[in-house]
Amino acid sequence: MQKRKWRVLIVDDEFRIGMLIKKLIRWEEFNLECADIVDNGETAFHVIKEELPDIVITDIRMPKINGLDLICMTRELKKSIKFVVISGYKEFEYAHRALQYGVDDYLLKPINENELNKVLKKICGQFELIEKETKEKLELQETVAESKQIIRRDFLNNIIEQDGQTQMEDDRVPLEGEIYRGIDIKLDYVDYKKYDKKQDRITALKIIEIVERILNPAAEEVLICEKENLHIYCLFNYDDSKAKEIRGRINDILSEIQEYLLGFEQYEVTIGVGREKKEFGEISFSIKESNRAVLNRIKLGTGRLIYVENIFTEKDVKNPVIRYKESFLASIEGYSKENLELCINQIYSSFIMRDDIDFSECYHVADELIEIFFDSIDIQQDEIRQMIRNTKNSCQHCSSILKLKNLLKTELGNYLDIAREAIETESAKPVRQAKQYIEEHYGEKIVLEDIAEVVELNPVYFSVLFKKETDMNFSAYLLNVRMEKAKEMLCTTNETIAAVGENVGYRDSRYFSQTFTKTVGVKPALYRKLHS
Repeated sequence: MQKRKWRVLIVDDEFRIGMLIKKLIRWEEFNLECADIVDNGETAFHVIKEELPDIVITDIRMPKINGLDLICMTRELKKSIKFVVISGYKEFEYAHRALQYGVDDYLLKPINENELNKVLKKICGQFELIEKETKEKLELQETVAESKQIIRRDFLNNIIEQDGQTQMEDDRVPLEGEIYRGIDIKLDYVDYKKYDKKQDRITALKIIEIVERILNPAAEEVLICEKENLHIYCLFNYDDSKAKEIRGRINDILSEIQEYLLGFEQYEVTIGVGREKKEFGEISFSIKESNRAVLNRIKLGTGRLIYVENIFTEKDVKNPVIRYKESFLASIEGYSKENLELCINQIYSSFIMRDDIDFSECYHVADELIEIFFDSIDIQQDEIRQMIRNTKNSCQHCSSILKLKNLLKTELGNYLDIAREAIETESAKPVRQAKQYIEEHYGEKIVLEDIAEVVELNPVYFSVLFKKETDMNFSAYLLNVRMEKAKEMLCTTNETIAAVGENVGYRDSRYFSQTFTKTVGVKPALYRKLHS
């Protein structure tokens, strides 16, 4: 980044001397530029007020306003301006007195180029030092502010991750208010396939700015952290006298976020609000409650505030997965998408028909189904971990039971197809190997047990697998290959019938001729005659 230039104002009642001073200054070397050259103190003061130069080189004796008066008047305006006084030999004592006014240096006429530039070099060095110290101070302040933000974010993140356990107070995060409360701001993609990480980041930062700006005037402390799947958690505390005002400000947060999101088509927003807590050890419960509240948008709808107090908490709701687990597992084992979809429909029908339960359970059921599904299919472990993560993340952006149900049916159904294809490919591999072996060794003695040993399978299992993949038993397939090879040789070579038979694995020419006639319908010699 290019450094800014220091601006110099030259003041002398003899304009030609002012021009001479300008000519003597090594502007580029010291990163200087000329603000102006004027010939009296009054004009100089006007320029100083308008331009605020960094350095003023001024004569002592001038009409209207002399150099000392100019210095005094300027000091009241801006103390940081550096003054270099120029005087004749006769006014030396006068110039010396000017030092009492805060003059940085003085020079005698006639001006010496080296002395002038030596003074300016010293002043510019002071500027650079001040600028460096200011920059370092700002960087330190930014580092401290960033460190505080990281401490606050990590503190809240730890509360969330502790899963309801009481946490220790952190002296670095003062929470002075009487009441603690947590909210969970959840953004959902209208279409999860159209997610945009860059836009997500911009949107999350804007939401954080909105929350801080609205809550800070009423709250003692506001802690915010982002979690995956566009959850933005906020923990704040406040005095009891501010409770009503805080409630209104939470409404304002939702309204302002919705107004901001009008410019986008990919997001819906909902805010879950936990209960007020007066004990520090209950902070995590308010955060967890806010998450449970926002998950109930799957039944109550998005674009609203959901207070946990308004959520049903019936304790004896039975997990529907238990009832349909065996059918679900059977559909996976049989690679039946139809039965898989039927099970998912049956499981979620128990939620659709109810209005008096905590609907955050819908997501927990989805997670359980995903875990059961991937525990039951044969896919490499590293691939499974990513599939589980992707599917669960997709579920977190389903803002209705219908969307969640359809996503599970689509995603798990697709993975079921992948698993089935993998199994079929794996089972077809030994058959492909057997066919390749026959193609290369059809003229030799081949029995099923030999091929089974080549593909490393039990002969009985290999026989069943071969029949399943080719729709014919092994001996029929081998016979078919040999006869096709024999027909090709009869048409393209002058080999004897016996030689052709031996080339395709028949040492007894009579047996070959009988087998060929029975399989093809004509004797080998007649076949050659008909097709030569």
